[in-house]
Amino acid sequence: MKNNKDFFVMYYSRTNCILCNNLLNHVLFENDLSIPIACYCKSDNNEDVFIPYNIYTCSICKTSQTKYLGDLNIIYKYNHADSTGNIMENLHKKVNTFLCKYIRNITNITEIGSSKGILSSIILNTYNSIEKYYIVEPSFIGKKEDKQIIISEFFENVEYNVYEDSNTIIMSHVFEHFYNPKEIVNVIKNNTNIEYILLVWPDLEYYKDNNIYHVLNTEHTFYIDNNCIKDLFNNNSFEMIEQLKYANHSVIYFFKRNHNLSTINLYNNNHSIKNYFDDLLNKKDDILEFIRLNKTKGKKICIFPASVHTQFLIMLLEINDFDFILDNSPNKIGKYIYGYNLECISFEENCNNDNHAIILNGGCFNDEVIKKINLDKKQCLVLSINKSI
Repeated sequence: MKNNKDFFVMYYSRTNCILCNNLLNHVLFENDLSIPIACYCKSDNNEDVFIPYNIYTCSICKTSQTKYLGDLNIIYKYNHADSTGNIMENLHKKVNTFLCKYIRNITNITEIGSSKGILSSIILNTYNSIEKYYIVEPSFIGKKEDKQIIISEFFENVEYNVYEDSNTIIMSHVFEHFYNPKEIVNVIKNNTNIEYILLVWPDLEYYKDNNIYHVLNTEHTFYIDNNCIKDLFNNNSFEMIEQLKYANHSVIYFFKRNHNLSTINLYNNNHSIKNYFDDLLNKKDDILEFIRLNKTKGKKICIFPASVHTQFLIMLLEINDFDFILDNSPNKIGKYIYGYNLECISFEENCNNDNHAIILNGGCFNDEVIKKINLDKKQCLVLSINKSI
């Protein structure tokens, strides 16, 4: 427990690398920064919790990982997996289609982490052969369907026999949230009932190389490249059968159990995480100049979206000149983003308000919303490479 003027929260520091167990001692920042522990939007005025922030990069396997890990009960106190728009909707459809060629070998499915059950509903409505669909989720808020079996628990605490008639694991945008991913893969390996894994992994490698600020925060606490993901599962007796990239947003993998695989040395070839942070820090002057020019014209400064992308940017750049945060989620509008008390207002209703200047910080989501903005070019700044309004 830390108790001083900056921090009052349960958290702990990593000591060893999550992949190779090497003792960690190479930090990115000379002095620790400070980051909000959670990333939901809130309606109350309770004091927000901040924890220290720094990055370790392993000298052996080059895995980058956050130095400090916060209390999961605070980080996930409220569900905020509420992405809206075509990218997430089409991702579910893409995964469902991807599954088609393997469905004849699948008996029942266990999905780890699915707060709304959207993907499971699509799969169940497509493939009648699936009799049971287990959802391991401590905070399920979806509408339960007949074949869904909700297990209200964290995956690590669930015994194999609870879903023993399932031979397939699905993880969609959840594996990156585990503090000890190597242990999770080992748990699945030791459950001999599981023959297949369908993994939907955020394309962190693309995010890192293209200025998308959803890498190494309090939820995505480690960075490994896409090939290293494949090798990690290989070393736990799961051979990659197919890999598909989706919309610069996700990588879809399908693995099959194979006990005859040779062990691969785990190493991240695309590991230059320092450049990722340097690129963002180098944007600070451009952002401040954009804010200054528009404030002199009486514009309110808005930033999109109300998510970890923006929270991370504010944390690192320490810019406090925003007036509003924009989002399309009805569960966020009218609330305040954790840590900074920025009010969230509707993107749809305000994206063409001439009294506003907008910074787009949504990464691949920028492509979807940028088409809706008709403001003067000087009133919009897009924070991703090769993009202009």
